[in-house]
Amino acid sequence: MAIRGSVPVVFILHAYQPITQKREILERIITNCYIPFFENLLNNKNIRITLNISGCLLEKLAVDYPDVLTLIEKAILTGQIELMGSAFYHPLLPLISIDNQKYQIGKQKEFIQNILGLNTRVFFPPELAISKDIIPQIIEKKYEIMVVPDNSYYQLVGGNYFLENGKSILTIKRDKEISNKISFDHFKRDVSLGLRELQIKFKMRNYPIVLAMDLETFGEHHEDYFEFFFGLAAVVDTLTLSKCAANYPITRVITDITPTSWSTSEEDLKESIPYPLWDDSRNPIHQLQHTHIRLLDQIKQYLTTGDWLDEYHAAQYSCQFWWASRYSWSQELIHTGLKYQRNALGKMIEDLSEDSQQIIFNLSNDIIKRIIDIVSKIEEQK
Repeated sequence: MAIRGSVPVVFILHAYQPITQKREILERIITNCYIPFFENLLNNKNIRITLNISGCLLEKLAVDYPDVLTLIEKAILTGQIELMGSAFYHPLLPLISIDNQKYQIGKQKEFIQNILGLNTRVFFPPELAISKDIIPQIIEKKYEIMVVPDNSYYQLVGGNYFLENGKSILTIKRDKEISNKISFDHFKRDVSLGLRELQIKFKMRNYPIVLAMDLETFGEHHEDYFEFFFGLAAVVDTLTLSKCAANYPITRVITDITPTSWSTSEEDLKESIPYPLWDDSRNPIHQLQHTHIRLLDQIKQYLTTGDWLDEYHAAQYSCQFWWASRYSWSQELIHTGLKYQRNALGKMIEDLSEDSQQIIFNLSNDIIKRIIDIVSKIEEQK
């Protein structure tokens, strides 16, 4: 039980596994993280979290792992979980078209309504990648509150962003410093050290500390780390994001939003690279990956809706770019992303003439070959 008068904390936990994730890896994560985490949550009735599960993972749980979904449903019913909306296949929203943003955001919201009967009000942009251009599509789907990176604007804890039509959304900042310290086990599982840091920050700001981290941090990235989470959560006053907004109202208005993400540094922003792990202008693999995505986009403009539509949207998932970034590298997962894009492309054009198909495949082959050549050279240099 939280100590009376203790620091208020919002724990936002983000669960995501790509559409291409291997079954054995997903099952390991379920065993190491999801099941023990949610079981522990149900055993700690005073702890509340705000949870985002990407739609593609939620669908996988509903179909193949209903026991996990049952744990989540129980915690929702006890009021311990507030579920967030997001983009179904976990693309970076600023990097896709407005129509595609609407599809991804709408599909996630509808799926949550159909599976869990919930009308989500709070929103989690994948990788907290934001720009002001994505806000209208989020508001259109009736979202009222959104978590954003700490370098989104200069207001200290949050602000209301208004559209020209008068509609608005409350944006609340994630505390990057403490979120990352927990994510990377900076406190060495010492609850008292984590609590002291939270107390200091709350005294400075007099506003709840809003933390956002991957759920997989607790048990998959760090073995049995959920024990630290529940130890820390037990000595603070845990709030959901919407309860935070209600209990600590923000009246400030913000007039602009900086394109950024939860991994974007100030140096990245100075160099005009708002999404460095997914779209780095200095990274030739990123640029070619996006060129191939644009090929799919161009083909889509000339097609009517078909049974390829979900594959087309799924092909824009974020991991394939992340694994080609400056911090992470996997030849296998870069190739997995290309294969998924290529399969989606093939399904999109299967009703076109053979000549048209060949022209499109030749364009695709050229882009993919250039990526593979660069990847091979990097592998050779290791």
